[in-house]
Amino acid sequence: MKTNITIILFLCCYCQMLLANENFLKQRQDSLCAALGKTTNPKNRIELLKKLHEIKLDTPASLKWIQEARTEARKINLQEEEDWTIRALTIYYYNAGKLDSVIHYAAQADSLAKEMGTRTKYYYETQAVLCQNLLWAGQQEKASDIAIRQFKQAKKDNNTGGIISLSETLGLINQQVGQDSIAVTYMTEGLELLAGISGKYGRAIQILNSIIESELRLQRFEDSRKHIKLLQEYLIKRKESTASFSYGCYYLLSEAYYINLNVQLKNAAEAHKHYLLAQPYEKDIDDDFVKHFYEYSLAAYYKLTGQFAQALDMIDRVLDIKVTPEAMKLKAEILFDKGDTREAAILYRKVLEENESRNVETFIRQISELRAIHDMNQLELEVKELRVKELELEAKQLQLKWTIALATLFFFILILGTVIYSHTNKLKNELQKDKQALLSSEEALRIARDHAEESDRLKSLFLSNMSHEIRTPLNAIVGFAQLLDIETEEGDERKEYTKIIMDNSALLLNLVNDILDISRLESERYRFSFAEENLAECCRGALTSTEHRVKPGVELRFSPESEDFVLNTDKLRLQQVLINLIGNAAKFTTNGFIELAYTIDKAKGLVRFTVTDTGCGIPAEKQDTIFERFEKLNEHVQGTGLGLSICRIIAERFEGEVTLDKKYTDGARFIFTHALTL
Repeated sequence: MKTNITIILFLCCYCQMLLANENFLKQRQDSLCAALGKTTNPKNRIELLKKLHEIKLDTPASLKWIQEARTEARKINLQEEEDWTIRALTIYYYNAGKLDSVIHYAAQADSLAKEMGTRTKYYYETQAVLCQNLLWAGQQEKASDIAIRQFKQAKKDNNTGGIISLSETLGLINQQVGQDSIAVTYMTEGLELLAGISGKYGRAIQILNSIIESELRLQRFEDSRKHIKLLQEYLIKRKESTASFSYGCYYLLSEAYYINLNVQLKNAAEAHKHYLLAQPYEKDIDDDFVKHFYEYSLAAYYKLTGQFAQALDMIDRVLDIKVTPEAMKLKAEILFDKGDTREAAILYRKVLEENESRNVETFIRQISELRAIHDMNQLELEVKELRVKELELEAKQLQLKWTIALATLFFFILILGTVIYSHTNKLKNELQKDKQALLSSEEALRIARDHAEESDRLKSLFLSNMSHEIRTPLNAIVGFAQLLDIETEEGDERKEYTKIIMDNSALLLNLVNDILDISRLESERYRFSFAEENLAECCRGALTSTEHRVKPGVELRFSPESEDFVLNTDKLRLQQVLINLIGNAAKFTTNGFIELAYTIDKAKGLVRFTVTDTGCGIPAEKQDTIFERFEKLNEHVQGTGLGLSICRIIAERFEGEVTLDKKYTDGARFIFTHALTL
């Protein structure tokens, strides 16, 4: 019962760990996708797409990201990055078991190399993937032919990455056809080159496994012992550098090599020692090859120690994974040693028949592949000869075309020169006349420009003087009206008359100010003074300046998105826009509320202000004309009709705009935008 509870708890913990890992990967994917959406630089996008591809290896999403990365690489003509994407595509289709697609993308890598005139390490890795796919598809001769040609080319290019990939591939090809001695030579060359590259433990472990397997078959015991020791050193280094590495599985394989080695040396005690070292990692086996080789080595160990029942049980488990002549032969030997000579003889016969059948199939396939390679080479030779003849013919045709073209050009130049010479004298006189006319026109334009500048200066001077002259009597009128207002008691008719005088004086003063503002803004003589300002404080200043205009019963609201946001702006002009918009709302709102709000849109690089009221709203026929000068919503309401025009001009200087929200129907809503950076 306790055991069952322990198993359940273990499974629960394991599931939670998987779920946590899945959530982590989902969060990382979302983070990378968000960064990708904000990035336009092709190099940065490629790096992000590579990371996304690594999260979802061998999935349709991974395929989409690889293809997108290839598009980005093509934009800026990065051959190495495009070669990386082609290699990733070949690996994707290799794992999917689609040989045709692998051949297709390997051909594309070849075309790109010819176009660019160079070959990267990813190009050679793509060719290595193709050769390995052909090898496992049973096309050993074709794989060998391509791998040898590419290996020679990598040596010629002195491409270390290419030499490593193809030496490993040639080792696998020779290992598959039983040429273990040649396989070890190729793979040792790749391993020695890897020793000079730091951090490549995963690749070195892969090559070492293949070398040790061949050395054990060749009975090179000292070499295999040295390489098993090196393998275990690399396994520890890989474990320290990569958290997700399946250390237990590969460590068990290294101990299986020791077991196999000592069984061949008839050293049962040493084999048993390494069996004990391997036992704790049996639960970590997650690879069929590792399980097959480990159980095969144990079956041989049990045979050596005379434990025939255990040996037969283990070799049957090996044959359940994969039927090989070596495993069948070992079972026959176990049966023979046990005394079941009849069954052993039957199994020996099956092994011989299987080997003979495979040899015949291999011979027929090799002959077919060699014939196909010969035919292909012959066809390539014929195509090359035909191409040489075509190039020679094209060269002659091109030479003839150039001769005709040059003769035609010379004749055309001769005629053109004669026409130009005769026409030049005629144009010379006309140009002289045009020059005089141009000088006269330039003088007239200069005089007109001077007059215009003088007129503009006089207009500005006139407006400035008029402002002063009008403001002086207005200030006197307002001052004396205020004195009268103070001295007049409530209920006296004179107090009402005094208020009328003060209100109309203020309207007249606003009219003068609006005319001066629009004149200065249009002539662009008014200079904006930009500084870092607290946006909430600016808005509150505008609200304070307009609160006396708000009618009783109307609520004045303020809804900032952030109290601490700082904006680079001209405080006075920003407040002028807000005061005009709030003042307009106050004129037409008798109940409800007037709300000033702002939001920061960093994606579009602007601040969006809204002034919303619950007033009478703006009729549909007036909505497109209210921003025109002297255009008023209600002729009976006091005002100049210049406020919205001034707001629009100031907003344009802030690289924004002022618009009416036509969708809002409970009153009126104006939207004012201001750029974040000026």
